[in-house]
Amino acid sequence: MKKLLPLMGLLLLLAAACSRDSEKVIARIGSDKITEQYLQEKFGEISPGAQEYLATKPGRRQFLDVLIHERLMLLAARKSGAASDPDYKAKVSQKEAEMHTTFEAYKDFMLTKTWVEAMREKELKVTDGEVRDYYQKHPNTVTLAHILMPSYEEAEVAVKKLKAGADFEKTARKYSLDHETVRLPPVMYGEFLPELEDMAFKMRVGETQGIVKTQLGFHIIKKLSQDRVPQAIASERVRKILEKKKFDAYLAKFQEKIKVEVLDENYK
Repeated sequence: MKKLLPLMGLLLLLAAACSRDSEKVIARIGSDKITEQYLQEKFGEISPGAQEYLATKPGRRQFLDVLIHERLMLLAARKSGAASDPDYKAKVSQKEAEMHTTFEAYKDFMLTKTWVEAMREKELKVTDGEVRDYYQKHPNTVTLAHILMPSYEEAEVAVKKLKAGADFEKTARKYSLDHETVRLPPVMYGEFLPELEDMAFKMRVGETQGIVKTQLGFHIIKKLSQDRVPQAIASERVRKILEKKKFDAYLAKFQEKIKVEVLDENYK
């Protein structure tokens, strides 16, 4: 605790100084300057272990000397002919293009995020009554194990092995495309693949069913358990299910107005 007090004191001192005048000049290097705000920003980049040393006066001075040294190097580089170097120009242009791409992706992300948040207050809004009605119809979760095969024929081979007495999990780990995830987390109705959902909830515990085709491949599933979720715990989960259903319906209707084509045969 005693070691932390000088560091905390320095942080408070720097914060207070910054709040008084973020443009306070700490040092000048020719016509350039190091301000309190810049010092604060660079201080934030230092590891916590090194910051303890900076709580001392020698530490602060050494830190400033490093910043002055860096600034002298930059000024010397600017006065040299390095800015005309073809390799320098190429690397800067490449970085500029990368940053532009990143910035455009960020703009797209923020635009979509802002739109979805606004939708949640209007088109996607789920009432307490809707949550209650859905829960009354679908209060349970099911836990499943699954085998995913790339073709119907290969799925048939797996089914024959299971019918002959092969262990489901061992078969899945040996043959399934998704052999690392055999046992799936418990799902409520609305959280699973639509093609498998009705079957999964109607099956008896311990029963194996398949073969069912989805966009992922050909599935064989085994029902491990079915449990009722208390309404207080399930409510927020149900709200997300209903919100997603409304969102999917909205997007499907929107897609009717937009032409979507998959041109590469490998992705059809």
